Amino acid sequence: MFLSTLEIQSIIEQKMLPAVCTCSMEADQSLTIRVCDCVTGKVDLVATHVPLWTLDSPHAIASLVADMRHEIEAHKGIQPTLFS
Repeated sequence: MFLSTLEIQSIIEQKMLPAVCTCSMEADQSLTIRVCDCVTGKVDLVATHVPLWTLDSPHAIASLVADMRHEIEAHKGIQPTLFS
């Protein structure tokens, strides 16, 4: 299954709701994903160098989102998490 970059970004951003999530494409065809608390605006997680080519199925995207949510929960109240 092949998803476009915009579809992948949209799915990730929607799955991270209610947090504010933004995805940006880097020159090396990887994603940088930034997740902020919807109330405080505090940065909860920044995932860099996420290889776009590995996000080739809904399951792969769901696994990434689950991993990011786990990292956010594990580090609540601590400095923003860098996840790569």
